[in-house]
Amino acid sequence: MRSKLKYIGAVMAAAVAVVLALPPAPASAHGETAQEAFLRMGTVAFWDVKYSADKVAQGEELTITGTAKILETYPEQLAEPKLGFIGVIAPGPTVVIKERTINGAPAPMAIEIEKGGVYQFKMVLQGRRVGHWHVHPIFGIHGAGSLIGPGQYVDVTESAGGFTNEVKLLSGKTADLENIGMGGVTFWNVLWLVIGFAWLLYWIVPKPTVTRLPVTSQIPLNTDGGAYGLITKKDHRVMNIMMGATIALVVGGMVWQAQAYPDKMPQQVLHFAPEDAVVDAKFVTADASDAVFDPATDTVTAKVTVTNTGTSPASVESFMTSTLTFPVAEAGSAERSVQISPAAPIAPGETRELTMSITDEVWAKERLMPVGESRMQLTGVLRLQDEAGHENFVTVQSFVTPSAMV
Repeated sequence: MRSKLKYIGAVMAAAVAVVLALPPAPASAHGETAQEAFLRMGTVAFWDVKYSADKVAQGEELTITGTAKILETYPEQLAEPKLGFIGVIAPGPTVVIKERTINGAPAPMAIEIEKGGVYQFKMVLQGRRVGHWHVHPIFGIHGAGSLIGPGQYVDVTESAGGFTNEVKLLSGKTADLENIGMGGVTFWNVLWLVIGFAWLLYWIVPKPTVTRLPVTSQIPLNTDGGAYGLITKKDHRVMNIMMGATIALVVGGMVWQAQAYPDKMPQQVLHFAPEDAVVDAKFVTADASDAVFDPATDTVTAKVTVTNTGTSPASVESFMTSTLTFPVAEAGSAERSVQISPAAPIAPGETRELTMSITDEVWAKERLMPVGESRMQLTGVLRLQDEAGHENFVTVQSFVTPSAMV
């Protein structure tokens, strides 16, 4: 029996070793589908997100433009959106943000935000690390985290001189942020690593604090275990020497950095409220209700009541939710789309109930209709356009009932 158990144990150990030795599969996304559906659909909507290129060399620029809106349906479970920033998320420092504007104003720092706020952004990036990277714009909100916009793969190819990130210092000199101060960073990290290991090994190898752990655990609080031979007077001297050396290194490091870098700029914590985005005057209202999801056909339908308060006929152009855009279907189109019925433009002064229908496996694939969970809802932004070309972006929301329960 014992030999059989040993055999089973050896086989399991070998299996674990093989699994650990296998190279991990590369990640192809940022886990956005792991977020709850109501967070992805009900917090921030992105639209018209465009990338100027999908392939750049190291140091070449790539521009991301688009619009983000803090939805009026922002969940009450999250911290109130008051402070945020727009940036990018990628697998590590593969790209570098060089410029950023929000509603036309330079925005290197955080911005003050609010529910219903519309933020038109432009970010100029540079390719940094060679590879095939998935890049998203994000809206980071203080107290809530980063909410991801539509992503795209970007190939960064090697350039002849590699990547440099030069800036002009207050002294007038030019420095490359890729390597400035790296000698000091390496020295101090190695030094503290050696000290840490020495301290750890001192208490593990020659001392019985670990090997006699059952005894150590029985020692009363607020005693050093001297009566049991665990910590001696020599140990106290070693601790005092280590403490003195640590304090001396910290003070020495502060003196060194003051001498090495006399001109310093503290981390900036300013933020501002950007001007309102330039948008067309309001000419339409919309409300959604009676949303139903049919898991068998991956179809979401909802009633949308639209009132045209403008002077020109208006039509629904698309529906945006999470990182997805569903344009109104064209006849014979097999692309991702939304069906609107009746499709005729809504006359000025008219209120009409429309039926919105979207059939797409993305509902299940991205877990946007989590049947069986406590909160199923359809939230997004309707893009409506009048005959003069003016556009309104209206947030709509309806709780969703699975078709089997209707």
